[in-house]
Amino acid sequence: MSHSAVWEGVLPQLEEPAQNQWSKVTSLFTAAPWVFEVLDRIAALANLPNDWDGYGSPRIDPGAVAAARRFVASVAFKNLPCPNVSPVLGGSLGLQWRYGEKELEFTFQPNGEIEFLRVLGADLDRDENMETGTLRHEPETAGLKFLLWMTGPR
Repeated sequence: MSHSAVWEGVLPQLEEPAQNQWSKVTSLFTAAPWVFEVLDRIAALANLPNDWDGYGSPRIDPGAVAAARRFVASVAFKNLPCPNVSPVLGGSLGLQWRYGEKELEFTFQPNGEIEFLRVLGADLDRDENMETGTLRHEPETAGLKFLLWMTGPR
């Protein structure tokens, strides 16, 4: 199902101006073009069955799917490139951005944690160019800071 079919019944309600309490909500009408594509891909991956990889991996956890959707909606800026969306072993979901010599990956875990991998340098496979960790407090804000780093000056 395309994103236009999903939103068709909702569009009249969304055309009304937002109230002040919703001022931090990203309007899907002003969001980057890649947002619909990514949300569609997340929805498709959410329907993968158990053993989707042939090695016994569980289906993607609904909590990981919800966290990834919230994250995408919070960083839906036009200057960001479209991320790669992929299933990850253990019921997780991954988003990966590449921008020049910078790479940024977020893995949305079933337990609610968001792990990150940040890589800088021409040789993206070298350990000394990598930083890993977990976004614990205000993950959308922390993730946005990483994405701004990625699209910032080289």
